[in-house]
Amino acid sequence: MKKRMLALALMCCLSLVACQKEEVLSETDAIQKQLVEMDGYTCNATLTRTSNKGDQVYETSQHYKSTGEYRLELIAPEAVAGNYTVFDGTRIAQYNPKLDEQIIKDVPESQHRNELFLGAFIENYMQSEGVGVEAAAIDESKCIVLEAVIGGDSVLASEKLWVDRETYLPKRFVLYDANGNERYRLEYDNFTFNPEFPEDIFTIEE
Repeated sequence: MKKRMLALALMCCLSLVACQKEEVLSETDAIQKQLVEMDGYTCNATLTRTSNKGDQVYETSQHYKSTGEYRLELIAPEAVAGNYTVFDGTRIAQYNPKLDEQIIKDVPESQHRNELFLGAFIENYMQSEGVGVEAAAIDESKCIVLEAVIGGDSVLASEKLWVDRETYLPKRFVLYDANGNERYRLEYDNFTFNPEFPEDIFTIEE
């Protein structure tokens, strides 16, 4: 009888410990941990750029490493398909298969371009004071929304990231100007954390 009571008490203790661990690593904490600890990602994304001339929509492919290297490829519309920008960790180059001079090397950095990658969002999020976290829905997906302030001299002022509460995968990323208007929106598809990148994907052709 005593053994049975001890076993029950032990089971209760283990259950309490498990519950405490779950409470410590909340849903939001788990999402934040995954973002901060990621080695990189690859995805397809529909990019909408909004200006005073209206919306421009592009289908893109993104490859990003936590050490800063990235590759942004344009898939559609047809007029820009095949163009890509790559940062190898030191230099930035642009490639356009329709031009005689196909590669433009040593392209200046652009905060607008850099902010399209989640590495910039994570850095801004960790440095922001009073960042917002809320629940929302996209279509039928329930999401956690993380908000950050964008530093530096830029017309971009803040950004929000929607993360699926079941899969913990990013679904939407929006960048806003100082008036709260959308300037860039990315709708993610085929998002993969920590992929095996092809060896030369961040290499600038010589």
